[in-house]
Amino acid sequence: MELKCVVAVVRPEVVEVLERKLGAIHIHGVTVTRVRGFGAHPNYFADDWTTEHVKIEIFAQEESVDALVKTVMDIAHVGATGDGVVAVIPVEKFFRVRNQAEAIP
Repeated sequence: MELKCVVAVVRPEVVEVLERKLGAIHIHGVTVTRVRGFGAHPNYFADDWTTEHVKIEIFAQEESVDALVKTVMDIAHVGATGDGVVAVIPVEKFFRVRNQAEAIP
């Protein structure tokens, strides 16, 4: 089975709902980080061009990725600039530190 890493940068207000929905599709491991940045449309008129977002990283089996991406897109989409981005990245190797062995989550 192939492992993927799904990385999403979304608005902070969608995180709570997104976490519940991820549990409903049996995604039980997620890393959430507060981030600042700007995308294609920075606000040049503001003192600080960056905006606050949340970066979510999830390791998932390849067969779960489509459902995972659809869930993130459905929850995060409001149809406005700043909705966020989602990327799917292949994972070459995955190790568990606890037992120092290569593993599949």
